[in-house]
Amino acid sequence: MAECIEILKEQFLHDSATVKFYFAMNNKKKSGFVVKKDEQFFVYLNECQHLEVELDWQENEFFEEEKKYIVCATHGALYEPSSGLCISGPCIGAHLKKIAYTETSDKIIINLED
Repeated sequence: MAECIEILKEQFLHDSATVKFYFAMNNKKKSGFVVKKDEQFFVYLNECQHLEVELDWQENEFFEEEKKYIVCATHGALYEPSSGLCISGPCIGAHLKKIAYTETSDKIIINLED
Protein backbone atom coordinates (compact mmCIF):
# COMPACT_ATOMS: atom_id res chain seq x y z
CA MET A 1 0.00 0.00 0.00
CA ALA A 2 1.32 3.43 -0.92
CA GLU A 3 2.01 5.93 1.81
CA CYS A 4 1.89 9.68 1.27
CA ILE A 5 3.83 12.12 3.44
CA GLU A 6 3.32 15.85 3.17
CA ILE A 7 5.92 18.28 4.49
CA LEU A 8 5.17 21.98 4.61
CA LYS A 9 7.83 24.21 3.08
CA GLU A 10 7.44 26.64 5.98
CA GLN A 11 9.23 24.03 8.16
CA PHE A 12 12.48 24.95 6.39
CA LEU A 13 13.59 28.02 8.29
CA HIS A 14 16.78 28.63 6.28
CA ASP A 15 18.86 27.30 3.43
CA SER A 16 20.76 24.07 4.25
CA ALA A 17 17.78 23.01 6.37
CA THR A 18 16.42 19.48 6.62
CA VAL A 19 13.21 17.79 7.71
CA LYS A 20 13.32 14.12 8.69
CA PHE A 21 10.37 11.76 8.21
CA TYR A 22 9.61 8.11 8.95
CA PHE A 23 7.95 5.39 6.88
CA ALA A 24 7.73 1.61 6.47
CA MET A 25 9.80 -0.18 3.83
CA ASN A 26 9.68 -3.98 3.52
CA ASN A 27 7.99 -4.10 6.94
CA LYS A 28 10.87 -2.16 8.55
CA LYS A 29 10.80 1.35 10.00
CA LYS A 30 12.99 3.61 7.87
CA SER A 31 13.61 7.31 7.70
CA GLY A 32 14.21 9.79 4.97
CA PHE A 33 14.90 13.49 4.84
CA VAL A 34 14.16 16.51 2.71
CA VAL A 35 16.99 18.96 2.11
CA LYS A 36 16.56 22.58 1.15
CA LYS A 37 19.73 23.80 -0.54
CA ASP A 38 20.07 26.86 -2.79
CA GLU A 39 16.28 27.30 -2.66
CA GLN A 40 15.71 23.80 -4.13
CA PHE A 41 14.44 20.64 -2.45
CA PHE A 42 15.91 17.13 -2.56
CA VAL A 43 14.60 13.96 -0.87
CA TYR A 44 16.78 11.02 0.19
CA LEU A 45 16.62 7.78 2.12
CA ASN A 46 18.43 8.33 5.43
CA GLU A 47 21.02 5.62 4.88
CA CYS A 48 24.75 5.82 4.33
CA GLN A 49 26.05 4.07 1.25
CA HIS A 50 28.97 2.53 3.15
CA LEU A 51 27.10 0.94 6.07
CA GLU A 52 23.37 0.56 6.64
CA VAL A 53 23.24 3.33 9.26
CA GLU A 54 21.36 6.61 9.46
CA LEU A 55 23.35 9.69 8.52
CA ASP A 56 22.22 12.29 11.06
CA TRP A 57 24.54 12.87 14.02
CA GLN A 58 21.65 14.23 16.09
CA GLU A 59 17.96 14.02 15.26
CA ASN A 60 17.48 15.90 11.96
CA GLU A 61 21.09 17.22 11.90
CA PHE A 62 22.54 16.20 8.55
CA PHE A 63 25.01 18.94 7.61
CA GLU A 64 28.63 19.40 8.61
CA GLU A 65 29.70 22.63 10.35
CA GLU A 66 29.97 24.79 7.23
CA LYS A 67 26.52 23.64 6.00
CA LYS A 68 27.91 22.74 2.55
CA TYR A 69 27.65 18.94 2.66
CA ILE A 70 25.53 16.21 4.18
CA VAL A 71 27.75 14.22 6.54
CA CYS A 72 27.52 10.64 7.81
CA ALA A 73 27.90 10.70 11.59
CA THR A 74 29.39 7.20 11.66
CA HIS A 75 32.50 7.72 9.52
CA GLY A 76 32.40 11.25 8.13
CA ALA A 77 31.51 10.57 4.49
CA LEU A 78 30.45 13.78 2.72
CA TYR A 79 27.58 13.93 0.22
CA GLU A 80 26.59 16.74 -2.13
CA PRO A 81 23.09 17.93 -1.18
CA SER A 82 21.90 18.45 -4.76
CA SER A 83 22.97 15.09 -6.21
CA GLY A 84 23.55 12.80 -3.21
CA LEU A 85 27.02 12.01 -4.58
CA CYS A 86 29.58 10.91 -1.99
CA ILE A 87 32.66 13.09 -2.53
CA SER A 88 34.71 11.98 0.47
CA GLY A 89 34.91 8.88 2.65
CA PRO A 90 34.75 5.11 2.19
CA CYS A 91 31.79 5.23 -0.22
CA ILE A 92 33.25 7.84 -2.61
CA GLY A 93 31.44 7.82 -5.95
CA ALA A 94 28.25 6.25 -4.54
CA HIS A 95 24.96 8.17 -4.34
CA LEU A 96 22.35 8.50 -1.62
CA LYS A 97 19.09 6.85 -2.67
CA LYS A 98 16.69 9.46 -3.99
CA ILE A 99 13.02 9.34 -3.06
CA ALA A 100 10.51 10.60 -5.61
CA TYR A 101 8.36 13.57 -4.67
CA THR A 102 6.17 16.28 -6.10
CA GLU A 103 6.29 19.90 -5.14
CA THR A 104 3.46 22.38 -4.79
CA SER A 105 3.66 26.04 -3.83
CA ASP A 106 3.59 25.20 -0.13
CA LYS A 107 4.36 21.45 0.22
CA ILE A 108 6.71 18.63 -0.60
CA ILE A 109 4.61 15.50 -1.21
CA ILE A 110 6.42 12.20 -0.90
CA ASN A 111 4.74 9.08 -2.29
CA LEU A 112 6.18 5.85 -0.92
CA GLU A 113 5.36 2.29 -1.83
CA ASP A 114 6.02 -0.64 0.48
